[in-house]
Formats: sequence, structure tokens, C-alpha cells
Amino acid sequence: MIIIGERINSTRKPITKAMEERDAEFILTEARRQWDAGSNYLDVNTAMMRAGESETMTWAVELIQADIPEALIAIDSANPAAIEAGFKAHKGRALLNSINMEKDRIDSIIPLIREFRPRVVGLTIDDAGVTQDEEKRFDLAVQLIDLLTENDVELDDIFIDPLIFPVSAELQAGNVSLNIIGRLKESYPDVHMVCGLSNISFGLPERRLINQVYMVMAMARGLDGAIIDPLDKRLMANITTARTLMGQDKACREFLKTYRAGGLNLEPAPPGRDG
Repeated sequence: MIIIGERINSTRKPITKAMEERDAEFILTEARRQWDAGSNYLDVNTAMMRAGESETMTWAVELIQADIPEALIAIDSANPAAIEAGFKAHKGRALLNSINMEKDRIDSIIPLIREFRPRVVGLTIDDAGVTQDEEKRFDLAVQLIDLLTENDVELDDIFIDPLIFPVSAELQAGNVSLNIIGRLKESYPDVHMVCGLSNISFGLPERRLINQVYMVMAMARGLDGAIIDPLDKRLMANITTARTLMGQDKACREFLKTYRAGGLNLEPAPPGRDG
């Protein structure tokens, strides 16, 4: 499972403030905690920085990689100039979050993909906007895969996000996304399936519980990447356990390692039960 830590996102007010004030220690604390919790990429979203976004992206990427040299960054912005700044600042191979099938986005981002060779997240959106239609989103995913491979992106470097809609707004939203993930994984086994997990629970209480359950359901259908809060210990424990049960953890080594480190023992056993 490829974990993309979501917490350094300027739509969060504390992150906006830290970016505006160049509060290095605040940003680094978020980065270190997510990396230590098992992230493979740290998402850096600077969208709320407006006119100074490119400079903020450069600052954040350089700051994090200077402190955690092995960290890789998911460059997350709607602004092509900020994306380019992030790529230029990044050491190693970044992840682009994201491209879609909107013509303007393709025209502005494909040249950057060809120049900097990042791994790429593709969102199932086009010029008609966001749709809840399963067939349309599946077709858009196929178009994205074709577009990226035509521009020399390997299948293993493509991450398709089918978009997760809140189940509070559309009863079948969870099932539709699961169906798309399953169909795509069957058709393109080398392409990664990724999602912004927390969208599924928007507008409901007990959001962490909903996210935790849906993650395991999605993994069973082929999800192998997620943009999540890795500080949610129960969610991370569920991911480790699900990978073991799905036969992805040879000799249960990761499960046992996590158990010995206390990563699975998150609550005491009920009285009178064998823990």
C-alpha cells in the first residue's frame, strides 16, 4: 500500500498560517510525524497561497527534503507554475497530484510531465466537470492511462483516482467507486489505484470509523494507494492487517513487526478474554 500523507495541505488553517509565516518547525513537525508513521510520499498542497504559491512550494519542498532527505513529495496544486517550482526544487522523483482530462490542464501539465518525469495521479474529470456516472468515470480513467502512456509514463508510474463521493450525499457512492477500482485493476493490473479516502465520510459523524472500514473494502477491490492521515493509528493497523489477509505480506512479517512495535495493540482486550 502506497501511503500519501495528506496533512500538509493549505486548505487546513494551521498549515495556511504556517506557510504564510514560514513557520519551518510547524511544517517539519507535520512532515516528520507523517514520515515516521509510514508515509511513502508527503503531499504538499499550496493552493491557498495565491500570488506567492510558487515561492511557497519551493520553500516547503526544500525545507522538508533538507530535514528528511529520503522523503519524497507529492506536488499538489492547480497552478502549473507552482507545480514546475515544486519539480525544480525536488530531489529525486516526485509524484504529481494531479492531472485530469480537462484540455487546459493537459496542455499545461503534459510538458512538465515530459520534462521532469514524475509519477502521476490522474483524476477522472474532464471539461464537463465531475460526474457520478460509473461508465463515464471508467472511460475517463482509460483515457488518462492512454494519454500518459503516449507521453512515455510507465504503467507502474500511473495512479488513477476514480474520485470518492460522500455516501451522505449519494447512497451508492461507495459502491460505484469500488466498482471502478475493481474494473480498472482487472483491466490494468500494473496501474495503481489511489483515492482521497476521507471524502467518503464527509457530512457524517464517526468519520474515522467510516474511513477505516471503507479502506479495507477498497483494498479488497484493488486499491493499492491512498491519500490519508497516517497518524490515524487504527487506519494504519487495518491496512497492515488487510495486506496480511490478502496474501501481500510474506510470512506475515510486516504484521508481526508492527505487532511487536505496538502498532496493533491500540486498546486493551475486554475483561475475561484472551488478548
